[in-house]
This record gives sequence, structure tokens and C-alpha cells, in this order.
Amino acid sequence: NTTKHAQIRQQQRAIPVTDREKHSNGRNPVLLRLLGAIALYLCFGLLAEFVYAEPQDTNPMDATQGSVWLRSADGSYINALLLQTRVDYNISGMIARAVVKQRFKNTSALWAEAIYVFPLPEHAAVDQFRLRVGERLIEGQIQERQQAREHYESARNEGKQAGLIEQQRANVFTTSLANIAPGAEISVEIEFQQSIEYQDGRYRLRLPMVVGPRFHAASQAEPRLDRDRDTDVSSETSPVPVNPVTLHIALDAAVPLAELSSTYHAVDIQQTDGHRYNITLAAGQVFADRDFELVWRPKLSAQPQTAVFNEYHDGYEYRLLSVLPPELDAAGQNILPRDVVFILDVSGSMAGTSINQAKASLLLALTRLKPGERFNIIWFNDRAEQLYPRTMAADEETIQQARAVIGALGANGGTMMQPALTLALSKQPEPLRLRQVIFLTDGNVDNERELFSLISRQLGDNRLFTIGIGSAPNSYFMRKAARAGRGTYTYIADINEVQQKTDALLEKLETPALVNIDINIDGTDVEIFPTPVPDLYLDEPLNLLLRGKDIGNEVTLYGDYGETSWQHTVEIFNPTEHPVVRTAWARAKIAFLQEQHHAAEPADLRRSIRNQIIQTSIDHHQLSRFTSMVAVDVTPVNSSGQLFSEKLKTNLPHGWKPAHGVQIPTPPTLVAQLGLPQTATSASQHLMIAAMLFSLAMVCYHWRRLS
Repeated sequence: NTTKHAQIRQQQRAIPVTDREKHSNGRNPVLLRLLGAIALYLCFGLLAEFVYAEPQDTNPMDATQGSVWLRSADGSYINALLLQTRVDYNISGMIARAVVKQRFKNTSALWAEAIYVFPLPEHAAVDQFRLRVGERLIEGQIQERQQAREHYESARNEGKQAGLIEQQRANVFTTSLANIAPGAEISVEIEFQQSIEYQDGRYRLRLPMVVGPRFHAASQAEPRLDRDRDTDVSSETSPVPVNPVTLHIALDAAVPLAELSSTYHAVDIQQTDGHRYNITLAAGQVFADRDFELVWRPKLSAQPQTAVFNEYHDGYEYRLLSVLPPELDAAGQNILPRDVVFILDVSGSMAGTSINQAKASLLLALTRLKPGERFNIIWFNDRAEQLYPRTMAADEETIQQARAVIGALGANGGTMMQPALTLALSKQPEPLRLRQVIFLTDGNVDNERELFSLISRQLGDNRLFTIGIGSAPNSYFMRKAARAGRGTYTYIADINEVQQKTDALLEKLETPALVNIDINIDGTDVEIFPTPVPDLYLDEPLNLLLRGKDIGNEVTLYGDYGETSWQHTVEIFNPTEHPVVRTAWARAKIAFLQEQHHAAEPADLRRSIRNQIIQTSIDHHQLSRFTSMVAVDVTPVNSSGQLFSEKLKTNLPHGWKPAHGVQIPTPPTLVAQLGLPQTATSASQHLMIAAMLFSLAMVCYHWRRLS
């Protein structure tokens, strides 16, 4: 053995040094040097990058959950404001009163101004605005819009704490807050009132919680009507969830309930007595990325046929009359054959779950077409196309062709609604046929006025029905388009609702409606809204708001049902006193006047209607398109002359994809993706150091194995 080892050592000495190193116990000096360079980079390169990089609070892409950003004049970002929203509802019968509290905290060392875009129900009557700064309470005053804006800007420039709430659209509002001191908290309280919808035997309370980005249809062929310059409601969407919301509802249903549930959120329900309930979110709070809906159904035996609420003010009687007509018997009626035109939105904003819901609803509608009925399908994004040049008989061959086309459609491009609506409404019903247009869309466009004008001009004897698709449709447009089209609005936010809600809508469309409704009531100076009275469909109540003097206690309704005339008299005994009827009536009148203003010509008439809106708004202390509420503290607090301003971020609606034109920033860094909390500890720094030490340990481990 000794001789053998000596021979091996002699052979090794005869091999050149470099070759000997390559063959000695697998040690490779090139590999060792490479591992050493990697170790040096990990220890010093990454550490230097971490030390000399911009601090985490200068880049919004490095933010973790729940933060809001201000942008300074030099382009740098400041992680400055936190926002929380609390909503408290008090529901009595068909009237809901809500208080929205938005809390802002300036966590920076700079004076700040915050601008927050938020949605409310499109028929909400906003009538109270309060600004709380510490222990101070500042009541908002309603003023003409430009005057309120000038009042706010003057206070802001003088260093005073001020708040301004403006209605940008019927369902979109902005809150502006000036001179939030470093470290200070400001609470904004907004009160509004809304009527509860009753449809398909159920009451529905819907609270929108996110403003979806709107498609700007500036390139449409028809010239755009004049639009206020300050109606830009675009808001930045956040790459991580923001704006946590808590919700509490006190419900007095007045009658025993057969059903009480939340459609899209898990809730906790506590019954306090026979008719009263407390409802809260099961999670405590949720991020505002989809609408909230509460549904309750009265037991049939207790369902009232007529509900009347009264309020007296300044010599006038205000009355809310809700009539559920006796069941209309379709037997013996000559049901006219139908032509049904479906309009499907396949623009980019429908990408994701929305397009799946819309296609499922459309496919289901095709299965309900009957022999003798005709149909066509129009789809649109940047342009409009149709399946057939005219409506075709609903037979096996045409329905199969329609199914194949629907299955191949995807969602992309812009939301150019006008050509599609023009195509659908360009023809009128043939004699002895009904023509119904069913429009499936999320409605997220900014040119509602042009579309309403188009519907009014071209509707004729057509009827337009809208189906709102997705977690946050533009309900203002959807509902108002249906009202202008003398149809109804249906909302589908979940794929599991498609069957139920589509069936309910189609059942309405297959039965005669009560049309050409007129009202006879005694009294003087009586104003009734809505005007004209809309068509009445299966299982829908007729809700009327009246104001007048010496209003009689008998109301007679007239209408046409199928081929016969219909008449129904309602006698009113002991109406319930309710202190919210006046507010509801004022909201209905403002909405009516705003519709008149959209279509009014010439300019003198528009100015006259605008003045009526302002006067009604001020008389009833209610927000409108031409009035705002402003709250200003009298004492200046910011003498520095510096103020940083930025819009607060909102969430992208649940189920949306960034591919439809919404500008989503580059994904945040690994630290931000992990979602670390914003606490006092250096969590992100510890993670970086741990990663470097782990990498160094792995290099040393492999180095030792190789040696």
C-alpha cells in the first residue's frame, strides 16, 4: 500500500497544476470563484440597493394594503391619508334613511387636501352634510354650484378647514377636504334618503360601493351635447384593496317576512322583535369593490295592496301612494306576437365575469322564444354588428346559429353604445306585433345625455328593457334608459342569479302590461311624479309622489290592458304621517326637471329649467347637479401656504380585468405583494436582510461541500 500511494503522488506531481486541480476531489476553482462573486453581490450589492433606494413611502407601487397617496408638486409621492367609510341605514316601510361617515386621517407631516369620488344610489336625496374636526362640528350649507365652489376655494386659499360635496352625476359624488393638518383626523357625514324598490314580490335595498371607470365616448359621430367641465368623475384605481366599509341596517319591515337575505355579502341578522331586524356585515368590514344588496319578501297573507304616507309642510300636503293593483288576468286577452331584439355589450369593460353572465342570460332568453315570435341579436364594442339584417323567425335553425355566434364572442374594445341603440330602434313595430329591445351591458360610459336623447327621439312604440351586468354597473344610466324606453331595469351581478332574474324578466315581457296610465285625483295645485306614469308590468307596484292643497282621499287609475280598458279606484283612510315624504317628492321633481333640461331647446328654456332646479334644491335643502353643499370653518389653521392635493384611490370593481382600458400600474414589488401591514416595525427591512443571509448561507454550504 505504501508503494502504491507513493506511485500515485509521483503521478500527480507529473500532471500540470491546472489539470491537477480539475481532477482533485471534484474541486473546480472557476466554480468556486463564481460562487464567491455571487456571495459578494448578495451581501453588498443588494444591501447597497436597499440602503440607497428611495424610501418605501416615496413610491405608491411599494405600498401595502389600505394606504392612500398624495402627490407633491415635484412629482414625489407621500403616503398621507387613510380612509374608512361607515354606513348606517334606518328603514321604515318603503323609505330608507342613511348616514354615511367617511373618516380621513393625514398621517404625513404636510398639510393636505383630499378629493374622494364615491357612488350613492341614483335616486338618493342628499340633504345633510357635516364636517367634524376634532370636537368642532361644521354644518354644510346648500348653495348654487359655482358659488359653493368659489366659497370652498377661497377658504382653502386662506388656510381654513373646509369641505365641499358635489353631485357629478345622479349616482356619483365627490367630497373635497382642504387644509387637513399633519396628524389630524377629519370626519365627513352625509345623510341621504332613498325609496325601496319592490319587484317580483320582493323589496330590494341596493347600495353602490364603487365607481367603475367610464369609457369616454368622445369619438362618436353625433356631436356631443354641452357638458359641464367639472363633471369628470374619473378616479384612480388601486392595485391593492382600499377603502374598508362597515355597514349597519336597522329594518322595520312593518309586516312578517318570508325571506331576508343579502345577495352579494355575508351578513349577520338579529331579529329584535316580530318586524324589526338588525343587519351587519359578517366580516365586520369589507373592501368597496362591489355593490351591496339586501332583499326581503313579505308573507303573502300580510302583503298590503295600498300604502299611503303623508307629510304636511308650509300649507302643502305631500303624499306617497304605493298601489299594488289587483292581479291582472291575462285569460281572454289577445296576446300579440313579439319581435325581440337583443343588444349585447362585448366591449372591454365586460371582460371577465360580466361577459359570461351576459352570454348566459342571452342564451337562456333564446330558449323561451315561442313559435310565431321573431328575434335578432346586435353586439357592439368599437362598432355595432347584427346577426341578421332583420328580425327572423325563432326556429331551430336560427336559434342554433345564434348560439354559435354568442359562444364565439369575446369582450374587448371601446363602449360605443350609440350605433347599437340606433340600429335597434331604427324600426317600429309592425301592426298587431309588439317590439321589445333587451339591452345587456354594464353601462359604464360618460355620454348618458346623448344616449337618453337618442332613446327619446327614436323609441316610438318600441319598449326598451335594460339588464345591468357585473358587480358595479352604472345603475343611473340603466334605470333611466329603461324609464325613457318605458321598460324595466334588471340587475344581475352573479352568475348564479342569471336563471332566476332572466326568467322573471322574460315572464313579464311575455304577458300584457298596463299601459297609457292616467290618474284622476281631487285637489288644487297638485303635482304628481313620475310624469308621465310608466307602464306597469307583472307584480310591480305603482309608486306616486304628490304635492298639493286639499288633496282628496280617492284616487282613480285608468289604463289599457291588452285589448281592453282597465280602471281601479283606491280609497285612502288614515294615511301614516312620515317626515320623509317631502324629501322624496323634491327628489322626484328635481329628477324630472333634470330630464327636461337635457332635452330643452332653445338656451332660454334651458336656463329657465336650470333656475327651477336650483330653486327646488335650495327650498328643500337637497343636492342637485346645479347645487352643492359647502362647510367652512371661520378660523384659518394653515399659515404655511403649502397644500398637497391628490384624488383618493378606489377599487377596481370585483370581477373586472385590466385589459379593458383601465390603467393598472406595474405590479408592486415582492414586499408589497406579500401584503405586509403598515406597522411600526421594519418588517420589509427584516425580510430583505433575511433573504440576503439565507442566500449567503446557501453559498457557504455549497462551497464547503465542494471543498
